[in-house]
Amino acid sequence: MEKNKKGAKSICLPFSDKSNYKSIFFDNEKLRTFINNLYNLHPELFPKDFERGFIFRGSTECSKKQNSFQMRRIELKASEEVYQIRPSFMMPYMVAYTNDIEKAVYLMRFGVPFYALTYVFGHNDMYWYRIHNSFGRNPIVGTTVKSPEKLPVHTLADEKHTWLKKTKVFIATIVGKGCILGAEVVKSASEIDLTEGYSI
Repeated sequence: MEKNKKGAKSICLPFSDKSNYKSIFFDNEKLRTFINNLYNLHPELFPKDFERGFIFRGSTECSKKQNSFQMRRIELKASEEVYQIRPSFMMPYMVAYTNDIEKAVYLMRFGVPFYALTYVFGHNDMYWYRIHNSFGRNPIVGTTVKSPEKLPVHTLADEKHTWLKKTKVFIATIVGKGCILGAEVVKSASEIDLTEGYSI
């Protein structure tokens, strides 16, 4: 990902199952057809420059923890940005298969302690702790809005202060219908900074 100056990026796409993914993983023609068909159906899942074409840029290293699982990379011709193609059955950062942790994650919402998840589902307490914390990462918090008309008409905006590398910052947050619609870190509570933060 040498040309990807902004860090790792990924596009999460729905594959029916692992076998479906593996059957087209190394076949560039089949994978290109699959990706282009999804783009025609759901262009909102892709970067804005995607329509100008892409090339394949190899694959990620094998994940030893996930039975040598790999993901393909593509480079957009227009921007030269590189994206990983991540199947929906795999969690970000390849921490686990979604089916393997789905029931434990469901119980997390009710405050079930990590040691109880370990007792029932195996692994160890730190494993479930890391899974729990991974939901605060950008790739999961950021989501695609497929139906903007369904967003709430009435929203609430507020900012909270916190610390980032020993520097006080503010998080401009917009919520509605029990969902976080936007959250952006800004350097001050000035009108200019907050206006920019709330526009995200």
